[in-house]
Amino acid sequence: MPYVAGRKVPVPQAQEPNSRSQSFPAPTGGWVSAKNLAAARMPFKLYGPPAEVLECWFPTETGIEVMGGSQLYATIATAAAFECESLFEYVGASSVTKMFAAGGGEIFDITTPVDNETPPAASVTGQATNYYSTLNFATAGGNYLYAVTGTDDPQLHDGTTWTAIDGVSTPAITGVTTSSLSQVNAYRNRIYFVEGGTMNVWALPVDSIGGAAIQISLAGVFQLGGSVLFTATWSLDSGSGLDDKLVIMSTEGEIAVYQGSDPSNPADFSIVGVYSCPAPMGKNAFIKAGGNLLIATVDGLIPISEAVTKDKAAIGLFAVSRNIAPDWIFDARQRRSIPWEIVKWPTRQRLIISTPSTGDDNVTPPWCYVVNSTTGAWCKRPGWGARCMVLHDDSVFFGNNSGQILRMEVTGYDNGSIYYPTVVMSWTDLGIADYQKTVIAMRAQFVVSAEINPQLSVSTDYTISLPTPPSAPAISSSASLWDVGLWDVALWDVGVEENPYNTGWVSVNQSGYSIAPQLQMASGSQANPGAKLVNMSMLYEVGEIMI
Repeated sequence: MPYVAGRKVPVPQAQEPNSRSQSFPAPTGGWVSAKNLAAARMPFKLYGPPAEVLECWFPTETGIEVMGGSQLYATIATAAAFECESLFEYVGASSVTKMFAAGGGEIFDITTPVDNETPPAASVTGQATNYYSTLNFATAGGNYLYAVTGTDDPQLHDGTTWTAIDGVSTPAITGVTTSSLSQVNAYRNRIYFVEGGTMNVWALPVDSIGGAAIQISLAGVFQLGGSVLFTATWSLDSGSGLDDKLVIMSTEGEIAVYQGSDPSNPADFSIVGVYSCPAPMGKNAFIKAGGNLLIATVDGLIPISEAVTKDKAAIGLFAVSRNIAPDWIFDARQRRSIPWEIVKWPTRQRLIISTPSTGDDNVTPPWCYVVNSTTGAWCKRPGWGARCMVLHDDSVFFGNNSGQILRMEVTGYDNGSIYYPTVVMSWTDLGIADYQKTVIAMRAQFVVSAEINPQLSVSTDYTISLPTPPSAPAISSSASLWDVGLWDVALWDVGVEENPYNTGWVSVNQSGYSIAPQLQMASGSQANPGAKLVNMSMLYEVGEIMI
């Protein structure tokens, strides 16, 4: 203590201010539902902070960005509405591509529709089912597309015409009833077919689209019953070569792995092993990712590299979808009656998984799961009722239960409807669990290329409560979208320049012991909102311990 006139004078001790601030970086770790709500640390690796809710926001390496909307591209349903059950692409010589949709017993060429509401003339008619497995395959004779259902004769497209393939067609497949062929794949320059509802796989001669089929029987290999669902190629590197293996999966989740190139020669074609994992979600519910094969199952998105080394009971702990395991498992059981699909969008760093609605939006609302293929961070995209999907000309399209085909990630509308990007950060007690906190104000920092109208709030004490979402911002007449904006009126460079945007402090006044900052927006414009959240901050006061 200092001396004043020969005596000690007490100096007051500095008091910790009652008002404090806290910063919350954007949740680049993505949506995480598989965690203890009150845990300070995550039990598994994340790329950054997690979120309790992340809808219509895509987690990147530097922040989260608002996902684009969806735009009607084509319609195949006539007056008697039916579902679009399959989308697939033909790839010809010189990268010539076509896109096809299937529904109502017909196949439609939707590469260049006259308009987005008039169904085109059918290219193929009289089909009994519409859920296809397809394969593009090139031979010395040209580039072909095979499409099979397991009910109808396979359809072969040569870039111009479709041909139904049977035992006497040109080309022909002999040795098997062709209408039973339900899935198609290529391995070591051969086409492999699954015979639906059986334990049989059939292989064609090398570099051929027809010929005498060679039978591969899985009877005695698979022990859990069911039937073969699909075959796929598993490469230990990112390409194709001598290390490639043939994966055969059953409806019950058994996996047989074969190596070799000639299935008619036991010395050159042998089984590596038989493994077990959860049941798959459909014959198109797998995707190649680098040197791995990812399979959508009832317990998660499983890498085959884990399926062949881990026990079935523990494999869910190693799923790519581990972060959202409770939601994935619940949805898999609610939506299993319709097959799931996966599409990879390399230029956008996205894997998109369809979780089809069964028709009752109150029970199975329309949404997709989306994961960043680089960081493994997840988000949910409500509003996309994807029954089937395809990547075509670097855009992803999906077909819905109304016979419509929509393009993903374009415009700021979902087919004319407003959608609401929402983020709820993970719960925090701010390091003082036993003290009540009152959030006074919040602000958010963005990088934007268009006008936005964010709404900030908090939820408290582990109960998410979102206020009514904000209205979409007014849209300037100069807002532009190719094929929509008016010539000499629309500004084609609008939305290109990105600028920092700070909401300023917004009053909140909400109290609780545990806090979850949250942000809602409304998107309803012709142009993509182009907003990236960088950070949220809040001012709060600390109360007393209540006993």
